Amino acid sequence: MNTKRILVTGASRGIGKACALALGKSGYAVTVHYRSGREQAEAVAKQIVNEGGVAQTMQFDVTQREQVSETLLKDIEKNGAFYGVVCNAGIAADNAFPALTGEQWDSVIHTNLDAFYNVLYPLVMPMIRLRQGGRIVTLSSVSGVIGNRGQTNYSAAK
Repeated sequence: MNTKRILVTGASRGIGKACALALGKSGYAVTVHYRSGREQAEAVAKQIVNEGGVAQTMQFDVTQREQVSETLLKDIEKNGAFYGVVCNAGIAADNAFPALTGEQWDSVIHTNLDAFYNVLYPLVMPMIRLRQGGRIVTLSSVSGVIGNRGQTNYSAAK
């Protein structure tokens, strides 16, 4: 069994869930992150464990820099550095630009863009000190290259 730890943000469903399950099957110790889908995250972790893997869940809001840092640093102190991270957490709040509210803009930018910094900053130096190479995977979208109607904020964040 591989003891390399991987954090997958937004892993309670969708692409994040698929990444977490695949990493678990590959022998990584997976940390299944969620913001509000606790039951779904626990089900993902349970599935990994039932398939012979190692998993834990972790809750934080990727937009809250201090909360993210505190949670991750406590976990690193207890369990050691992560080998890798999959930055997957993301949202969409679509609207035509003239009707797009500041709140819609901010929520997408904070979740899809700022979270990259918020999650990686507390992880990078412990990963470097681990001296195992480490891996950082970030998910994007074709919308980051070719914008979609009603997704100005989403395209800007990707």
